[in-house]
Amino acid sequence: MISSLLLELGKSVCRSLGGALSPHVVNLVVSCFGFSANVESLQEKSKRVMDIAADVEKEVNELEISQGKVRKTEVASWLDKVRRINIEFVNLQRDLLQENGFMSRFSRGGRVEELSSRFDELLQQHKDFRGSLVLDAERTKGEPFVTTCLFGDAFAKNVERIWKYLVIDKIQIIGIYGMGGVGKTTLAKHINNLLLERTEYHVFWVTVSQDFSINKLQDDIARFIGLKISDKNDVVERAAMLKRALSRMNDFVLILDDVWKEIDLEKVGSPHLLKGGRLIITARSLDLCHQMSCREKIEVLTLCPDEAWNLFKEILGEETTLAPEVERIAKSVAKECDGLPLGIVTLATSMKGATQIYIWRHALAELRGYHGITGMNEKVLRVLKYSFDRLDPNYNSEDKCRNGYTKLQHCLLYCSLYPEDFKIYRNELSNRFISEKIIDKKETRGEEFDQGLIILNKLVNVGLLESTHSYKEHDGVKMHDLVRDMALHITSENPKFKVLAGISLKKFPFQGEYWPEDLEKMSLMYNDIREIPEGTSPNCPKLSTLLLNNNQGLTFIPDSFFSLMCGLTIIDLSYTSIYVLPNSICDLESLNTISVQCCDNLVFVPNLGKLKALKELDLTYTEIEEVPQGMENLENLKYLCLHYTSKLKMIPKGLLPRFQHLQCLRLPVHVQVAVEEIESLKQLEKLSCRVKDVYDFNRVIGQSSERNITSFDIIIGADYMEELTSQIDPSSEIDCKCIIMSGCSLEEGEGNQVSLVDAQDIQHLEFYSCEGLSNCFSDDLQQLGFTPSCIKTLAINNCEEIEFIVNCEFSSLEHIRLECLQNLMGVVDDVAVGLPPPPIDLFSSLKKLTIYECHKIKKLGLGLLLGNLQNLESIGVSECHEIEEIIQVVAVEGRGGVVSLPKLKELSLWNLPKLKSICSEEAKMCCNSIEEITIGGCPEVKKLPLLFIRSSNSVEEEDSHHSSSYSPPPNLMSIQTEENWWESLEWDHPTHKHLLQPLLKL
Repeated sequence: MISSLLLELGKSVCRSLGGALSPHVVNLVVSCFGFSANVESLQEKSKRVMDIAADVEKEVNELEISQGKVRKTEVASWLDKVRRINIEFVNLQRDLLQENGFMSRFSRGGRVEELSSRFDELLQQHKDFRGSLVLDAERTKGEPFVTTCLFGDAFAKNVERIWKYLVIDKIQIIGIYGMGGVGKTTLAKHINNLLLERTEYHVFWVTVSQDFSINKLQDDIARFIGLKISDKNDVVERAAMLKRALSRMNDFVLILDDVWKEIDLEKVGSPHLLKGGRLIITARSLDLCHQMSCREKIEVLTLCPDEAWNLFKEILGEETTLAPEVERIAKSVAKECDGLPLGIVTLATSMKGATQIYIWRHALAELRGYHGITGMNEKVLRVLKYSFDRLDPNYNSEDKCRNGYTKLQHCLLYCSLYPEDFKIYRNELSNRFISEKIIDKKETRGEEFDQGLIILNKLVNVGLLESTHSYKEHDGVKMHDLVRDMALHITSENPKFKVLAGISLKKFPFQGEYWPEDLEKMSLMYNDIREIPEGTSPNCPKLSTLLLNNNQGLTFIPDSFFSLMCGLTIIDLSYTSIYVLPNSICDLESLNTISVQCCDNLVFVPNLGKLKALKELDLTYTEIEEVPQGMENLENLKYLCLHYTSKLKMIPKGLLPRFQHLQCLRLPVHVQVAVEEIESLKQLEKLSCRVKDVYDFNRVIGQSSERNITSFDIIIGADYMEELTSQIDPSSEIDCKCIIMSGCSLEEGEGNQVSLVDAQDIQHLEFYSCEGLSNCFSDDLQQLGFTPSCIKTLAINNCEEIEFIVNCEFSSLEHIRLECLQNLMGVVDDVAVGLPPPPIDLFSSLKKLTIYECHKIKKLGLGLLLGNLQNLESIGVSECHEIEEIIQVVAVEGRGGVVSLPKLKELSLWNLPKLKSICSEEAKMCCNSIEEITIGGCPEVKKLPLLFIRSSNSVEEEDSHHSSSYSPPPNLMSIQTEENWWESLEWDHPTHKHLLQPLLKL
């Protein structure tokens, strides 16, 4: 009652003041008179939301543990928002207790209202997902590896033995042991691939490494089986969850590679004791295999002298022809490898092309004369050190960089800063080489970046780095642990590195032995450090690089931390949870690079005005509301990234033109910068931003030849949801040309379309809610300035005029995404194209086709293009209410046709109520590469038209055969669908349903 009277009094006071106050101030004054009521209401909302969150968390946890479900992304995000807003509310309550009175209420009133509104929003969001909290965990059958060819009789026999133990004898635990570099991991990779190719087993590969922890091992296994346990701390509880999840599988093999010490298997779910569960470990010692109760133990031996020499010759290649007297010395060189495949491959690779006898004599003398590298693998380490020393054998003294090493050598040593067995993205490494000034300075950043990639290729080619294909083809590299041992041996003395990366550190190592005064590089990346204690300030005046990235729990760094590191040039704090950057960073006048990318709690960066040497500043995905103070002094900046800073209010006028050396600029799409400011940046090579219209795009990019803009990611027009704007990872290098046209009118007047001046070689193109397009989209492209044959990704959303997409050749197009096109009749205008025959290049490169909410489309129009779709990997069609057929097939000689899609891996059809068939009646889909089929909400579809294969490898005939002669597509791992639909399907042969039943996920 009193609160309402005070509120009325406040309104009366404001009315009496009339127009003297702004509406915003009036609202604040009014809210002050009802402040107590508002705070009381806020407390009630907070309690309600926290109670609901506790119930949601409990329910989700029970479903994850008991049924192996995973929480929906929106649920996880909602719970995270609740945790964050609760922290803000607690801080507000603390402030209100410390400060009282009218002015405190006046200053806090707006904050109370804001939090109240956000609590209301959270309550509404909970209503939206209530009752639908979890999904089935996605479980992969396993991942195949790229492997080298088998070499040596013993290797092939070991493969046969292990296969028999696993598949026939069903041995529960098998140990593979042998010295480092002998080929244990290679053998296990071959077994992994064979199991995936020839059995229905799930195969999970986990690299353990020397500095493993039970928690990390549990997390790795959980990730492979699709189980979320990262929010659980108790080891026993986590183990029980793993055991329950594994017990729901039929047959699986867990491969633990590179085990160094005994693992308590109970703590990882006792996989070997579960029905259908088997375990393979690779280790260096037979004793360890005994300790882990391996039933069978396979020793991987070194190659015999003849096999070793044959492998050595094979790596040298036919181009290295040796005279008889040279070959005798070369055999002695090969013997120095002691039959170890790693040493043989690395050394032979480094000697390619060497035919003169004096080179081989020198190599033999050097190998026999090496001292100072001791340990279990002394001989192979000596071989690796010699290969390292032979990098760039003809270098000039000018090619040497710091510490007397060449660029190639220093780049290899730099890779040792990453955790053991870590897969490192090439783009990331090349950018780090630029930041570290390891590679030659060039006129453009693009040339420097390419130089870094070339160096990595050379290191792969000489066998000191391995290519990894896990992220995307040829994108990653990895160090063998023995090569890393050799690099760490070198860097323990000169240059001085300290590497504590990826060893699950919980506490910051502040003891003096970790921070010697001559330390040059410290790597603490990929740990679990939560806090750096107050007062910590290591005395390392020579330290140039500090890598603390990917300590995701790190929230606090004391202000004094950097005060005794005056030589720092590179600081990487990306992927941490810090809220503020410490003030001591402001005095590091030699600082070259600051990265706080994806620090999504970061709200404050101190004054950077003194850092005049700073060249790279990455603030991607932070919560800053304004650019750091003092930025106008950073006139040497070459790389500035403000992408996805959603709370950044503005970029001060006149700031960008101060950065005349800027080569890479990434701006948030919700902030529009005056085009003349971007025009003024003459050194710009890579650009990501939003411009008002086509005319501004032409001003920025039309003169790109003057500024060397080689790649860009630009939105033309209105801002819209950032996650829809581009397929480019915000943390990756911009290495293509991407345009998103959003809310644009594409007519100049009198029916003439606008034209983009420099858009001929655009690779990624997207249209969102644009007007002025014609009924066939490809008719517009050349008028707008685009070259269809260059485009790789095409996305069109909510453009009403479009009826067809193409009537001309799209030879490079790899991905089509069509959404909310209300008048779309088909992808291809058959009449305009003149089918048949189709143009040879039309869709010849197409890999992925996605169509969503295009309600008028009845047929895709791809029927006569089947011969062109040989690279198609994914088809996804959903929410298209009129579509009747996905692919039309013309019958041949009175029989149903065959749809041949040899690379198709994924078929997803969802909520298509009038769909009658996937392909024409009686037709079959021949797609042996198919891995996943998802069908739901398609009640009219009566058949799953998969082409079954006879064991004799001949195609199924119309007449009936014995069930044992059939097999489904060999790579098919799952069919996700609805139970009623599955039970209603018609089958050509009664056993087909039975054969597919094990793959079913309802």
